Amino acid sequence: MQPNESKGYMKHKRLIALAFAISAVTAWCIAADNDVIPQTKGSHCTFTDGVRYSKMIINARLNDFKANTTPAGFGVFDATGHLTTDPTGTKNNLDYVPGLVAKAVMETVDYYKDSDVMDVRPWFYAIQHYGNRLDISSNGKEGKSFDDLNAVKLYFKLRELAAARVFPDGELHTNDETTETAEARFKAALDGIGKANSTYVIKASTLEGAAGGWWHKSGYVNQMWCDGQYMGPALLAQLLNEYSSYTSIGDDDWALVTRQFTIAWNYLWDEETHLLYHAFTADPANTHGWAGISAIEGSEVYHSQEFWGRAEAWYFMGLVDVLEQLQKADRTGTDDYITLHGMLQQLGAGIAAKQDAMSGCWYQLLNHDGSYVATDYDRSYRYTEGPVSNYLESSCTAIFTAAYLKGMRLGLFDTDYTDLAIRAYRGFVEQFMVGDGDGGVHLIGCCKSAGLGGSSYRDGSAAYYLMGRDTQPTIDDPSSSSFYTEGKVLGGFILAATEYERRFIDGGETHIDAMRDATKSGNACYDIQGRRTTAPNHGIHIMDGRKYVNKDQDR
Repeated sequence: MQPNESKGYMKHKRLIALAFAISAVTAWCIAADNDVIPQTKGSHCTFTDGVRYSKMIINARLNDFKANTTPAGFGVFDATGHLTTDPTGTKNNLDYVPGLVAKAVMETVDYYKDSDVMDVRPWFYAIQHYGNRLDISSNGKEGKSFDDLNAVKLYFKLRELAAARVFPDGELHTNDETTETAEARFKAALDGIGKANSTYVIKASTLEGAAGGWWHKSGYVNQMWCDGQYMGPALLAQLLNEYSSYTSIGDDDWALVTRQFTIAWNYLWDEETHLLYHAFTADPANTHGWAGISAIEGSEVYHSQEFWGRAEAWYFMGLVDVLEQLQKADRTGTDDYITLHGMLQQLGAGIAAKQDAMSGCWYQLLNHDGSYVATDYDRSYRYTEGPVSNYLESSCTAIFTAAYLKGMRLGLFDTDYTDLAIRAYRGFVEQFMVGDGDGGVHLIGCCKSAGLGGSSYRDGSAAYYLMGRDTQPTIDDPSSSSFYTEGKVLGGFILAATEYERRFIDGGETHIDAMRDATKSGNACYDIQGRRTTAPNHGIHIMDGRKYVNKDQDR
């Protein structure tokens, strides 16, 4: 130590040096985004600290993703609002999959709008173009499908930025036009929810305890699904707060929002696993072949048989989003907030307990690991002759990660899930992000769709979720028609990436400490009470006869 240099002074110098080193590494990683993308088509990425994956994935896939199997890409714009590449989307109305992507992109635009780190103007104009061109479908306006209303969430940030004139008018759409369009969509969405609340709702005469629950869709009579809680009541909560011309559809619309989550919870919550079944019916005699249902008087079983990852993720994110709106409305002392907050603690612990210890990701079927194998399913409705093992699934992993990160930012969790979220995010990049062969990336491992009953043979069994024709996952084989990015994982990951970057790239020393703690924790995981523990790794699984090895062994 030099003369007159105290220990405090030396510590200060070391901190300054550390800060410069971190800044240099982060700057290098940002400048070298292209260097972390595999050049070989289908090859998996390796996670690199400091890379803003939100920018990488939006630039790569904004114009090229699918809603299940339907092209859904947005137009590409330059920074002045000039359209340079036409949209690839072929849907004529707002749809919840591109709508989810649009909402996620707008979250990124809003976060980075005043930053020099990336130019988000082209993304704003792309979503502005989508939002001004397409309208809500007639089914959505009539309250027949919350899926057709959920895309309206994209307009909240879009209208806010347009009304504030954060970006200049583009060549195709002005800020005033965008604001007017958003207001029109809010009104139509509120009208649609009002119609659903009066028409497509479970009656007390059908099942008293479920009275007032909104049907998932008009065609799914007396059914409530986990998915629907993100699509319907979470949208209503945001309209309550952010639509200036809001008119009530009931005596207490906040209680109406809470009621939807509560009814679903009461019939779907499993105390043993601390998870929610995918769906329930108020009329078990008319489920058209759901596995696990019993209509025997006195011993009725109302819920479906399995715990599907993405359904669980939608409910989980819906809770976080509604609690955020209750916070904004200064209603944290209400019964609505207390009830939903308690649900979030229990479900957060249950989902955490199912995180794969090796990869940090979650499986398609949450209550099984990679050793579970489906060997047969109805021959008229399966995509493969099998067998198919339970696999790590990307969309639920992305949405879970986003919900944990957002929930911690809002102070919603009683448990610190920092380690879980870091391992999930890093694991996602290495498990599911692959080179597209054109200097960009794809996100694979996404179950394209899943449901119960309807016009297709979908019985909700474990075999269905792994072998059913509509459930086929996207994969990393460039020769396959399933090598593409599906919008549900794209939107989920953009939400997760923006939350991660907000905290762990722009959070300075918090980022360093969190990474160090995550490294020390090894394969720590959580039990269903939310306590840190350890568990066996399930590091290898088989999908379509090919072996996938989790690569996170050194974390």
